[in-house]
Amino acid sequence: MNEYLINAILPLLVGVGTWFAARRKNLAEVTSNELDNATKAVKYYREMLDDMALRYKEVVKELDDLKDHMKRSDEQLQHMMQENRELVDELKKYKQLNGKTETTA
Repeated sequence: MNEYLINAILPLLVGVGTWFAARRKNLAEVTSNELDNATKAVKYYREMLDDMALRYKEVVKELDDLKDHMKRSDEQLQHMMQENRELVDELKKYKQLNGKTETTA
């Protein structure tokens, strides 16, 4: 009878001891995996933010270049408008010298 009890209780005790040791190991592995996942997520978002910062700098630089181009174009337009006015005035003077009168509409 003792033999039957030992054969029944011993594997049960070994199983409980193994489960307890494995449970601690599994908890440690789960915690380690969670930390690894969090580290990977932080790295991913950091890279994404760095990429967005670079894109933002590029867009700002391009916008500044476009502003400079618009400013130069506006200056050129103002210069051309002034030159056009001067040419119209010269044309009016030329017409007056040739005896033509200016008609207004």
